[in-house]
Amino acid sequence: MGEFQLIEKYFNRNVSVNDCSSIELGIGDDCALLNVAPDSTLAVSTDTFLEGTHFFKGTSPFAVGYKSLAVNVSDLAAMGAEPIGFTLALTLPDNNESYVAEFADGLFDIADRFKIPLIGGDTTKGPLSVTITVFGSVRMGQAVKRSSARIGDAVCVSGHLGGAAYGVALRYGKETSVCHDTEEKAFRLLDYPNPRMDLVPFFRRYHVHSALDISDGFMGDLGHILDCSGVSCKIELCDFPVSDVLMHLSRQKQLDYALNGGDDYELCFTLAEEDYNEWSDAAGRGLAPIIYRVGSINSNSSSENDRLKTGGIIFTEHGNRINPKTLRHSFSHF
Repeated sequence: MGEFQLIEKYFNRNVSVNDCSSIELGIGDDCALLNVAPDSTLAVSTDTFLEGTHFFKGTSPFAVGYKSLAVNVSDLAAMGAEPIGFTLALTLPDNNESYVAEFADGLFDIADRFKIPLIGGDTTKGPLSVTITVFGSVRMGQAVKRSSARIGDAVCVSGHLGGAAYGVALRYGKETSVCHDTEEKAFRLLDYPNPRMDLVPFFRRYHVHSALDISDGFMGDLGHILDCSGVSCKIELCDFPVSDVLMHLSRQKQLDYALNGGDDYELCFTLAEEDYNEWSDAAGRGLAPIIYRVGSINSNSSSENDRLKTGGIIFTEHGNRINPKTLRHSFSHF
């Protein structure tokens, strides 16, 4: 089957969208054409998925298709943007129709859920690789950036952390499975992240100042907020939400996975104390998603020497300052 027949058969699918006016032209020409409202800003994010680097050899094609789009939608959520469409550049080692069919099913599982249509792309032959670019729209001046954390802000995360990283360790053989259900849940957290688009309207309602998605590890990703905003923070380890797949491990190992493990794709964000209290109260009444406060922005950037020692983060446990063995680091591509 040729390239264009493959695209037509597996990727030219209709996806229901909230506002069709944003897409003037999708698949079928040299370029897609997008319309953005005069009072809106276009949000764009690109990620490349390589076999052996971003997903294990032998990962199901459905999971590869699902996750490759899910992590990009997560970037839109972190910026407070609504999805418009996405492009796909797919490199395949051979013309394996069964692989492509399953990959496309996983891809469109996410596309249908978040009403984000495929509007263009490319296919070619070579080592297995997936590159997706997503386009979103956010009201002008309302994009949530990494650089806007303020002193006094509460630091929050949107879910329990560390489970996906534990799944990576299991696949590498660095951990031994204690039971089938725990192993399967860890693998599901790794292969099928849940983009937190449900938080976007609440980001606006409760005036979130800064945010990003936790892809490379909480410590390193929070560090981006601190560096870009020129602030430091205090993290209370007793309040840190740890994935239940880690409960059989020592407390130190639990914290290591939760603080430094990647692939969670929950959101880390900061907002004013009073707005956090309002959100928390609404969540307690079932009117907003549950969030977890893990600390606070407490000062401007500390001295360079102190930042080298702490990464701009002070840890406390039951309010007492501690010096944990686990310091700030995260996944790096180089």
